[in-house]
Amino acid sequence: MRTALTLAAAAALALSLTAPAQAETTRYSLTVQGAPEQQGDGAIGWARTMELECGPAGGGHPRADEACELIEAAGGSIADVQAVRDGACTMIHRPVTAIAVDGDGERYEETFGNDCLLSMAKGAIFDF
Repeated sequence: MRTALTLAAAAALALSLTAPAQAETTRYSLTVQGAPEQQGDGAIGWARTMELECGPAGGGHPRADEACELIEAAGGSIADVQAVRDGACTMIHRPVTAIAVDGDGERYEETFGNDCLLSMAKGAIFDF
């Protein structure tokens, strides 16, 4: 009886060691919104949206691998991704708002002076 229990325990251990670990997939709904070029009645801004999945990377985002790496390096927080690259941007004021909502409903929102400044700060995440 003892031998049978030992064999069963050894088999269960072997199966658990050979089974691949399932990574938890995190989904993000990403939006970049631009303010209307003209103010007043009927002024309409623009928006673009994309789905991003991390763990594994995917969801239709054109730079999913890079975006997920940036988020992972910041401890899973898009808000904590800072100054991805150095460089210069024109100082044309065309504000854009970056919005991300993850699968748990956590929301990140930040407004940048223009698309270039957003790209400098958040890299591939909002580059779609």
